[in-house]
Amino acid sequence: MAEEAASTAAEKAEAAAAEAPASRTAETGWRWSDGYDPQRTRREIVDSALQLFEREGFDRTTLKQIVAGANLTKGAFYHHFRSKEDLLWQIQNEYLDTQLESARRILEEDSDPVEQLRSLIRLSLAGVSTYRAHVAIFYQERRHLTGDRLRSVTEKRDALEALFREVVQRGIDAGAFRREMSDRVITFGIIGMCASAFQWFNPGGSLGIEEVADQFCELVLVGLLTE
Repeated sequence: MAEEAASTAAEKAEAAAAEAPASRTAETGWRWSDGYDPQRTRREIVDSALQLFEREGFDRTTLKQIVAGANLTKGAFYHHFRSKEDLLWQIQNEYLDTQLESARRILEEDSDPVEQLRSLIRLSLAGVSTYRAHVAIFYQERRHLTGDRLRSVTEKRDALEALFREVVQRGIDAGAFRREMSDRVITFGIIGMCASAFQWFNPGGSLGIEEVADQFCELVLVGLLTE
């Protein structure tokens, strides 16, 4: 942690000395001819990092590359993020928060565990399609998070897995799913199968994500349903 703090402090000092803007607004706002837009600036930084982290990896991506890809400055970066790890953490949260919110809504709006599981599978695959870079970074670069950031992301991942497992167990208890099967194995199998789609799903291919979801649902439920 001390090394990270020292590195972050050094980067900030270097950015301030090299760029020394007249004001923070001038520094971060020059990018947009229609005025400074903090949300737009933040989005540009995140989008640049998504491309770089997925292609180059977190450890091989430099702060200079991220701000260059966003056509912004280091000062603009530090206006929104404390460090490169903080940016990685925010990217993880962006994906996990949307998945958790949608998964909880599924459980609230439908009481049938079979239909709930269908919807959760569809949600997972839609997430791979919409947030493909996020998913790739989540599985490949999460190890670079430390301390409270790693802990919070792990808690969210576990909460999402718990929602899947709850649905599977309720299906078993209701007699809809086979009792001899382990809810834990089923849950990890479904989540792993859906998540792996980021490695091979081609948005321009012959099957859309909805059709892939239909086939995944069929594959899973044929093995699970008692009737």
